[in-house]
Amino acid sequence: MRSSPGVLWAPLSLSFLLYVAGPCFSEGTTTDADFTTEIPTEETISMDKENATSSTEFYPEPISMEASLLVMGKYDMPVEKNVTVGNSANIELKCNFSTIQKPHSVHAVWKKGNDVINKTSNVQIIGNILQTYIRLMITDRMHMGSYSCIIQEENVQKGIFNLEVPGVYTKEKPLVNYERDSVVLYCNTKTYVPLEWIWYSSNGSEKVPIDIDVKDKYEILPSSLNETKIKIKHLKATESGMYWCQAIFPLGESEGKQLLKVLTYLVPLKPFLAVTAEVIILVTGIFLYEQYTKKKRMPSEDGKDFEQSEHLKSEDHNGVQKDEHRTRHRKSEVSENFSSN
Repeated sequence: MRSSPGVLWAPLSLSFLLYVAGPCFSEGTTTDADFTTEIPTEETISMDKENATSSTEFYPEPISMEASLLVMGKYDMPVEKNVTVGNSANIELKCNFSTIQKPHSVHAVWKKGNDVINKTSNVQIIGNILQTYIRLMITDRMHMGSYSCIIQEENVQKGIFNLEVPGVYTKEKPLVNYERDSVVLYCNTKTYVPLEWIWYSSNGSEKVPIDIDVKDKYEILPSSLNETKIKIKHLKATESGMYWCQAIFPLGESEGKQLLKVLTYLVPLKPFLAVTAEVIILVTGIFLYEQYTKKKRMPSEDGKDFEQSEHLKSEDHNGVQKDEHRTRHRKSEVSENFSSN
């Protein structure tokens, strides 16, 4: 069946118009969906381990983010909020100022640090709420820092957004190990994936990069992309101190620290040796005291023994004399009786 030329021309002309006018409608417009994502959380900024092949891969496109805060008019102190940005992002910062009366004409100012941003911000008034927001493209570490929104009504109201790279998390308690043992130090950035990890050890007041190529001393253990583990072998007491793990992100660096204490095997014996020494000193003191008191008693005891022996001798002598006297007396009586008879 043949179609007439008019019937063919209609769909062709409509397709041509849509092709020409399409860029005009799409260019320069921004939909609400472009800035409706939440502040980065563990769920929104995570990279699936199945899709990540290397920690050095750069995210192909900036992510969309939104951060907002509420500034109450009755408070003079600024309201602050920390916003974690791990990679390049299109971010919308929004301040909601709660005013005492319905504002009619209020000028809002945005600053980065102390410098006014030469960029027009959008202002909306909804009842007693004045809302101002600004859209930024964060692609470099120089874009990070503090952004503040300020309005001047009866008093100055201020909100501050602190854009920062993800933090590094380690164990809070010190690690305690003994000489000649091994220890594993661990750091992670939750669900954020850094480009690189670097380990440092302390050399007095300075940080020195750890040479991980010394395989008989250090070993980087396999781990997921958002964490790092280093094994230190053949520990020495001189290796006690602070260790740092630094995470390198496209927009900056962050680091965590871990305290390591290396003890000698004599350390657990010190309490036992101290108690043993105290017991030895106590026993020696008691022994010396007994010897001293014993020597002090000996002269008096010898004098008493001598007196007792002399007394016994005198008693024996007196007894002998009495016996002799009795014997003589009996002899005299016998002789007298004999003579009388």
